[in-house]
Amino acid sequence: MIRDETARTWQLVMTGHALDHVTPEAQADMARLLDLDSSISHLTLEIGDNRVHVARDWPSNQYEEADRLIDRIAVSGVSAIVVHNENGKAPRRVTSGK
Repeated sequence: MIRDETARTWQLVMTGHALDHVTPEAQADMARLLDLDSSISHLTLEIGDNRVHVARDWPSNQYEEADRLIDRIAVSGVSAIVVHNENGKAPRRVTSGK
């Protein structure tokens, strides 16, 4: 099977009240927005007095695969790989000696 590299690896998750007011078209637009701008961590929709929180959600097996890839890169002949995270988290440095 050939994997389509443009396929979305995450799903849109929405929590809060007034979810029934968020149209499928608006959901598709928000997913596309989050595809286009990776600097957006999440959205908050204001619907009257209610709030709907919108974010990306990845299956846990993707995090496990990402960890395996980081380890594989670290032992591929590089001295170390430094993984920089968003939201001000300290970078994680993985060496081939791990």
